[in-house]
Amino acid sequence: MEIVALEHARAFLAAHLPNPPQELALLGAGAWSRCYGYRVGNAEFAIRFGKHGEDFYKDQLAAAYSSEALPIPPVFEIGEALGGFFAISRRARGLPLEEVSPSEWRTLLPSLVDALEAMRTADITASSGVGSWGADGRAPHASWASHLLSVCEETPDQRIYGWRHKLETGSPLGWRAFQWGLARLQEVTDLAVPRALLHCDLLNRNALVEQGKLTAVFDWGCGRYGDPLYDLAWFEFWAPWHPNLDVPLLRAALEQRWQEAGCLPTTLQPRLDACYLHIGLDHLAYNAHLGQWETLEATAAQMQALIEGKTGCL
Repeated sequence: MEIVALEHARAFLAAHLPNPPQELALLGAGAWSRCYGYRVGNAEFAIRFGKHGEDFYKDQLAAAYSSEALPIPPVFEIGEALGGFFAISRRARGLPLEEVSPSEWRTLLPSLVDALEAMRTADITASSGVGSWGADGRAPHASWASHLLSVCEETPDQRIYGWRHKLETGSPLGWRAFQWGLARLQEVTDLAVPRALLHCDLLNRNALVEQGKLTAVFDWGCGRYGDPLYDLAWFEFWAPWHPNLDVPLLRAALEQRWQEAGCLPTTLQPRLDACYLHIGLDHLAYNAHLGQWETLEATAAQMQALIEGKTGCL
């Protein structure tokens, strides 16, 4: 699917809607989709165009877990358009989570903890499996360990198919890092973990903030069922890229909440280590696919630093 330009979005909406859209504007673009905002009368909407319709169906499914603590915009319509798919949802307003100032971050923390706890305690008994879930709410793995270790697999249906050859030939350091990380992941995947709803991509303009509260959590394309520590690990892994976010303060707030709820994990660090390793390995593959070698090497260094508490050559 080619990039859907503003004029293409306008033409599609003019033909698709009973009334022409007003104030159509680009809201953002990611690796897999492009989003525009528009208004019809007094109602505001967002339309996303992308190649992978399953991501939009996952958003529609995730909206069933929406609450005051975890605001997930409803998806009203999904269909095919312009060589790919489109999804129309309610537009949310706010600043991307990762762009808040240090003072705004401190004000936001109670709302963010509420959202992460809403995911941890969400009733997902109607779903099945572990790992990345599809539009039907099913995930393919029987265990968290099986999902984590599948990070080394490569199949033709993957969006980043071909990553292994690119990694081996494009970055010897990155390939050594992958082998190192996989070996250590195999050492920490035998822990029992609860099964919870995970977002797994909260720092890529996928959560909005306004007046000290989350106003929307969307783009659940990376959503999984698994260890609820994964989203905390996500913040900790990418913390060097977001120095405005006091991530240790987030961890302390979560630990306090778990202590109050009587569910403080007894195997906290080994479980976090497994998540760090999976995040690192997954993004070594992703960045190899894109040919982003500088980011790949920084990712490898961060993975090692979190596991061994040091930096250096792998």
